[in-house]
Amino acid sequence: MTKQLVHQMPSWLRLSFIRSWVFWAIITLGISGGLVYLALGLLLNPKAVPNCPEIFVPMSSASLRVYCGQLAASKQTLKDLVSALNLVKDVAPNDPTRSYIDSNVQRWSLAILRLAEATYQEGNYDEAVNAAKKIPKNIPAYKIVAKRLGQWQETWTKGVALDQETRALLNSSKWVNAYGVAVKLTHLNNRYWATTKYQELADLVQIAKADSSKLDEARQLLKNNPTVKSLLTAVEMANKIDPKSFAHTEAQTIVTTAAKQMLKLARTKLDKRDWTGALEIANQTPDATETKTELQDLISFAEAQSHSASGSISELETAISLIQSIKANSSLYQRSQQAMGTWQLEIQDLATLQHARSLASTSTVVDLQAAITEVQRIPVSNPRGKEAAGVAKEWRQQIETVQDTPYLRTADTLAASGTVQGVQQAIAQLNQIRPGRALYAQAQEKSKQWTAEIQRAEDAPILQQAESLAATGDLRGAISMAQHIGNGRAMSAQREERVNDWQAQLQAANNLAAAQKLADTGTPESLLGAIKAAARVPKSSALRAQARLAMDNWGNQMLEVAQSTATSDLRRAIAIAKAIPSNTSSYGAAQNLIQQWQQQLNPTPEASPNSDDGTNGVLGN
Repeated sequence: MTKQLVHQMPSWLRLSFIRSWVFWAIITLGISGGLVYLALGLLLNPKAVPNCPEIFVPMSSASLRVYCGQLAASKQTLKDLVSALNLVKDVAPNDPTRSYIDSNVQRWSLAILRLAEATYQEGNYDEAVNAAKKIPKNIPAYKIVAKRLGQWQETWTKGVALDQETRALLNSSKWVNAYGVAVKLTHLNNRYWATTKYQELADLVQIAKADSSKLDEARQLLKNNPTVKSLLTAVEMANKIDPKSFAHTEAQTIVTTAAKQMLKLARTKLDKRDWTGALEIANQTPDATETKTELQDLISFAEAQSHSASGSISELETAISLIQSIKANSSLYQRSQQAMGTWQLEIQDLATLQHARSLASTSTVVDLQAAITEVQRIPVSNPRGKEAAGVAKEWRQQIETVQDTPYLRTADTLAASGTVQGVQQAIAQLNQIRPGRALYAQAQEKSKQWTAEIQRAEDAPILQQAESLAATGDLRGAISMAQHIGNGRAMSAQREERVNDWQAQLQAANNLAAAQKLADTGTPESLLGAIKAAARVPKSSALRAQARLAMDNWGNQMLEVAQSTATSDLRRAIAIAKAIPSNTSSYGAAQNLIQQWQQQLNPTPEASPNSDDGTNGVLGN
């Protein structure tokens, strides 16, 4: 009704009236009255209460929107306050309820800002910002909102930066520096960063520091030529670190380092062709990203080598299939390609060998020759080249054995006659077997045996005749006769033994004769020379006993000369006695006489009657 009254006024009066306070008072009373009327109606008629969540806003009256807005705002939650703003934001600026709405908007906006602040302090930054941005920019309080948003963003940006810096330092195991940065969070004007987030990071620093200390022993195990056992122990220690701990990065570094060192040990085994040892280490090596490919390549290579060792075609094919997984960028690629080429050649060689052995199984000369021709296709440089050469040699020997066995049989038959002529004919048969052939050594052994029998038959009478001459004492004749047996013949060693014996007997006789000749002179010097000459007669000689008697006799003669000389020249007598050799029977007596004669030459002085110790004369001087 008030609105109709105003429209009925003249334009100049209407404008003046709108500008007066009376107008606004009437409007305010009208809105208030309308709301009061609406409230009373709702109280008197509960069935008329509008269902605010289901109202269609564009078709709803301003009064209903304000009512539902106030109802929502009364819950004092961010969601409901924002809903209240959304309900009245489209009310026309010239609507009579606009000023009343604006005062509510102002109040709701400050409530939103207050709740957003609390949300922000709790750490829900995005939720707080999104709520604050719902506040209309055209209200007086928006300057506060804008300022607050700027402060939040600045503080939050600093918090995020400090958090990231702390975590980066933790990842670098710089515990002291990380804690120093985390402390800066306590200076921020935000409860979440200053308390919750700070405590979280401080706890992370302490946990990471403690975990890092646990890894010190693991790090020591990686030094000084570690063994597989010590490396696995280090890995076990590192794996106990919680994945959520910042020391987990450090722990993974230890695992990676251990994996690299184990891989190195496995490579050493691989280089020594110890495939089993390499696989044993590789299968225990921890799974580290940096070594995963290389480890798998090593396992494939070692397994392939193990399969190839059996030497069968199927196993070689398995080895090739395993090694084909090794890529061109692998450190084992060149070795794997070389091995693959070798195994492919070996498979070809094995197929050829199998065919050749099948041919040779009949053992006929023709088939053996065909088998040899087959394996000769395999070059010596091939993997099975030596084996091929070996079986070819065996088959050639089989052929030669078949071809030369008739010569041996014929020779045995001829030699069985026992005659020199028969044996000579047998040897002639054996000489048909050429050097280098399979039965050559056997033929030569038989030939040597039969030749020796012929030589013994020829030389035995000669040696018997020489023995007869020696028995009569004609040693020179015996030696001359024995020399008719030539060197290298069957009885040459026996001849040499007898000749040496006879020559020794001759030499002994000569030595004894020379000794006797010297002794005949009778001087001490000649007697000593005779004893020395007789001593050269070998103990094995039959003349040794005669020489022994002569040496004792000549020693006695030297003792007699010494005794006779002692009456006139003791010094000469002593010299003669000292010359008597110890290998004569007179030696002991000579030593006794020497002692007596030396005492005669140097008598012991008698002690003075006035002297008690023999030193008084010296002392008196």
